Amino acid sequence: VFAFGDPASLPALNSLLRALDSAPATVWFEGGDEGLPFRTDPARHEVRRVLRLDSGAHLVAQVKADLPGLLRSHPDAYVWIACDTATTRALSSYVRKELGVPKERVDALGYWRP
Repeated sequence: VFAFGDPASLPALNSLLRALDSAPATVWFEGGDEGLPFRTDPARHEVRRVLRLDSGAHLVAQVKADLPGLLRSHPDAYVWIACDTATTRALSSYVRKELGVPKERVDALGYWRP
């Protein structure tokens, strides 16, 4: 699983990670998580912290740099996106249209408006 979230989506992200059982996940987390109840297992979850810059454009750029290579290694991966509406829309469009991930393997929900 490749997941993208921020502090607003943290409860849903924690639920997703818990539901995965022993499956690995790579998480891009936009913004700080200090003091937040982030429920990750370092043995199964890689967390890539990304500063919130340029109204989410920094996260989108980071994903565009990281995700293509990861998808080549894991072509059947599930992609979960829950950020602000504009960032979610940009990431979802990129993942589906440019990277060709089928809509059945993408779950995207904008949690808030910038």
